Amino acid sequence: MRAGGEHSQPTVGLEPQASFVMIMPPGWSRLPVRDADAALLAASIETIVDEALPSTLPRDSAEPWRAELRKRFTEATAEAREAGASAVYLPVRPVDGFSVPGSIIETEVDDDGIAPTADVVTELLRDRESDAQLITVDGATAVRTDTTAAKVQPSGDWPEVTTRQIVYTISVPHREGRWVVMSFSAVSADTASRTLSDALVLLFDAMMSSFRWVDVPGVEPGDLESRLAEIAS
Repeated sequence: MRAGGEHSQPTVGLEPQASFVMIMPPGWSRLPVRDADAALLAASIETIVDEALPSTLPRDSAEPWRAELRKRFTEATAEAREAGASAVYLPVRPVDGFSVPGSIIETEVDDDGIAPTADVVTELLRDRESDAQLITVDGATAVRTDTTAAKVQPSGDWPEVTTRQIVYTISVPHREGRWVVMSFSAVSADTASRTLSDALVLLFDAMMSSFRWVDVPGVEPGDLESRLAEIAS
């Protein structure tokens, strides 16, 4: 990933600052949402639709479902783009016939070093509304926050739910003021679904444990195959 241009205010959705890899479980897909990635996003959505509803199915009965899937993923990615994200990770296939109620938003932030890394970390750790922890992610300083909001009323006639959000705010090595933010959200409505949300949080933490920098600005480019082998081990 390459550094972006000069900015006087914090910005999101820039060119990536440092490349990384992360293992995703079966059934999940990373969908890029930047305007520059429109063609790749469209192709990714078509691949997902084709895998879920192959062309061998009768066109008359399958096409409305294909259109609905395209609409679902197009709306989800458009919402992420409007929020300044660079990508959204979604469960694109059911697991044992069950749709996973979770998503991950990837965002890149650049404040041109206006706020030193230590100041940003200190501010995040002071957040009294979330459980914040100072951690490292592949050697980079990071903060993990865990926030739960009860009795949230979604739009429409949906019942009140509890939302749980886990956010990893990760400093990009050797790039003061550059951050990668990975935000996981899960929704629950009762005790059983809260148990599922807790399990999904464990899944997200496991995914983040596989996060590895590949090409960090200012240092010798890494060998992707070596990094993937390290993750696998």
